Amino acid sequence: MKTRITSLLISFLLSFHFQLSFSQNIPEIPDFLDPEDLKNIDCKCLEKEVKYSKEDQRYIDILWGESLKYLNAFVIALTTTPEGSNCIDSDVATYETVDGFKKMCIMDRRDMQLMVKHIYQILHNPETAKKCFAARKEVDWIYSPSKELEEKSEVAQWLDRMTFEEFFNTKVTNQEVMEYGLDFSKNFYEMITGDGIKTPPNFPYDVSAKALPNLWAGVGWNPMYAEDSERNKRNFLNVRGGYAYAEILGHWGLLRIDEINGEKVGAEVGMVVQAVNTLYPYHNHAISELYYTMRQPACTNQFKTFAIRENNDKLVTVKETKDERIVQFDAGMPNEHTMWSSSSYDRDPLVYFHENTIHAFEVDGNCEAKPAEGALVTIWARSDAHESLNDYGSTRLCECADKPNTPAVRGKKIQCQLTKLKH
Repeated sequence: MKTRITSLLISFLLSFHFQLSFSQNIPEIPDFLDPEDLKNIDCKCLEKEVKYSKEDQRYIDILWGESLKYLNAFVIALTTTPEGSNCIDSDVATYETVDGFKKMCIMDRRDMQLMVKHIYQILHNPETAKKCFAARKEVDWIYSPSKELEEKSEVAQWLDRMTFEEFFNTKVTNQEVMEYGLDFSKNFYEMITGDGIKTPPNFPYDVSAKALPNLWAGVGWNPMYAEDSERNKRNFLNVRGGYAYAEILGHWGLLRIDEINGEKVGAEVGMVVQAVNTLYPYHNHAISELYYTMRQPACTNQFKTFAIRENNDKLVTVKETKDERIVQFDAGMPNEHTMWSSSSYDRDPLVYFHENTIHAFEVDGNCEAKPAEGALVTIWARSDAHESLNDYGSTRLCECADKPNTPAVRGKKIQCQLTKLKH
């Protein structure tokens, strides 16, 4: 009994110390926010508040604390103007690559302003927002990606989620995808903690798995393309087994808020890992999205990004319906290689994709000393998940125009389905 009381006391003191130090380190809010909007918020959760025992609450507090640190650093990065930029309270993002690399002040976008406002409301009212936070132990489609990662986290051990190894062995029927997935799981820990992992300089502190081990181990990861589906006929097998994302804030994450002060919350914030020697296929979705690269590449141009907006004249419309526009793009143009930008944690780390932007990621593994342990690791977010067209099922993979329902490869003509947005 004495040991139990001591443990609970330590847990309370740690939680109190974190809340105190965290509240003292919340930065000044950007000028586009009204301080009055951050006071005494009213939160409507997407599910009923989950009650935990005193023993379990200790683990929730740790996970909650690291989640707040991640979100805090994220909004500081988005609203900090890099040296040499003319932006105001804003980082700089690349948003299109095919006609030269086009950049913008990311906080000029209204969806980004709303996302930042909602996160600041959470940060300034942590106890209110925490009522919408849960470990989601009962969810059977998010997993522990690595036994080695789990061993570094008492929270992950308490959660005891199914591992990627179990998932790929029991839920994946394609043998090649299974093999890629088991290799992905085996090397996941090194992928997210290796020497190349670096937090972008616009962040005030490290948010990687090395600094926030309980969050990265316990958040719950989803290998969203691994299982067979109609959509995955257009995907590459090594991507299906070598890609996963996790969501901290959002409709499918740990912190699930429907509304703040009567305003819908569409923000989704988390992280993504993509193995090397893969091309995340050309695809598009009706929701806008951003990524921060958080790794130093092993060689120049290792992490390449393609982005073409829906109104670019290089897209040719071949068919239209009331709900979609089908377009084609020639990825076999002589100068196609110049249509991909490259990034590093400290060089153009931020990309932003407007609604219906066709985009892809290619990760070179030829320059890796240990390619099995190499991956593109990113901080990731979406902004309008509350809209009906913006769930993960609306992500549309493009196809080879000459061979429908096969993956669109570089050097060929690709065909994509763009959603007609309704306002």
